[in-house]
Amino acid sequence: MENRLAELKAALAEISDLHSALALLGWDQETCMPAGGAPARAEQISTLSKIAHEKFTTDEMGLLLDGLMAQLHTLNPDSDEAAMVRVAHRDYQKAKKLPGSLVADFTRTASLAVEAWREARATNNFAMFQPHLEKIVALTIRKAEAWGYEDHIYDALLDEYEPEMKSSQVATVFKQVRNAIVPLVDAIVSRGKPVDDAFLREYYNPQKQWDFGVKVITDFGFDFKHGRQDKSTHPFTTSFTSNDVRLTTRIMENYLPSALTGTMHEAGHGMYEQGFAPSLMRTQVDDATSLGFHESQSRMWE
Repeated sequence: MENRLAELKAALAEISDLHSALALLGWDQETCMPAGGAPARAEQISTLSKIAHEKFTTDEMGLLLDGLMAQLHTLNPDSDEAAMVRVAHRDYQKAKKLPGSLVADFTRTASLAVEAWREARATNNFAMFQPHLEKIVALTIRKAEAWGYEDHIYDALLDEYEPEMKSSQVATVFKQVRNAIVPLVDAIVSRGKPVDDAFLREYYNPQKQWDFGVKVITDFGFDFKHGRQDKSTHPFTTSFTSNDVRLTTRIMENYLPSALTGTMHEAGHGMYEQGFAPSLMRTQVDDATSLGFHESQSRMWE
């Protein structure tokens, strides 16, 4: 059992390193890569994605995971090792259903779409981005069909973000939220006196906005010895390990909340990432339990 676990950790570590390299290429594209580098970057991301996928979905990996699952009862179910085996086995079963060519095509398309979206956004020209979006949707449908589903095609996609959740459950939650929020909004509107937010839309010096945001998230507890913040068209967070977490924000000279709330929100994501146990690094469980949980952290701090 110990030898098999060691073999699994070694294999997952290499795959994790490839995904970290992919994340670094993506961060670079969003923050400082020249626009002209987009075609080559898309190919680099596509190639690494395919290699990582193929390394993870070998028959040897399947046999190793099946063997460990057969002995899972010998491990403490709450242990990191048991969790690693369960998650890796589940991920393998899903990944095995996707051909490497589809993974490569999807990541290439998504990478090229980033530059098209950025230019389309700046010029308010949706037609420039539309063909990229159409291809992404078509490839996403192919992924969902490859994974399979019972009730609704989105169930296959939702499972990537909220494991085991179904679209019908989300619809129920949204209905409950709607029933609470709509009357509240109606009550606010019926007062007939809109909130004056003009002070948020005055000119605010970009550097002072940046400095203030950094001060706020430093006080929150974001560790700049193991992280950094940059600027991007749309704020996001990525990490390569819990010791290297990258945030981005967007500064608008005449709208203060953009940078401030974006910085606080992404810091919430970042502190969650920085909180992962070092012992889980380069395994299948050095990640969020779900996207919803991740967003709960960012929203709480925002």
